[in-house]
Amino acid sequence: MDMKGYGFANNDIRGFIAGLSILQDYYPERLGKMFFVNVPSFFMAAWKLISPFVDKNTKNKMAFLESKKMKAVMSQDIDESQLPEPYGGKLKLISIEQV
Repeated sequence: MDMKGYGFANNDIRGFIAGLSILQDYYPERLGKMFFVNVPSFFMAAWKLISPFVDKNTKNKMAFLESKKMKAVMSQDIDESQLPEPYGGKLKLISIEQV
């Protein structure tokens, strides 16, 4: 999840908790791994508030990545040919308007 442009107005703790609850209670173990990039500091503050309520297995599947470690961490789980160029891979992104 690229959070570039994510602002304070997008934050809703109740929404975070509800979303995680739905994933954990109704779709357990459906998430393989989720990478968060370009994470704003206020999101991390919100995450610290709700993370104690998140199941340990779910927390272990989430990775908050710094720009300098992004490619190294992502390439452990995603083949370079499938990793988009902005994240250090070789996959070219196509604009929706071009489709």
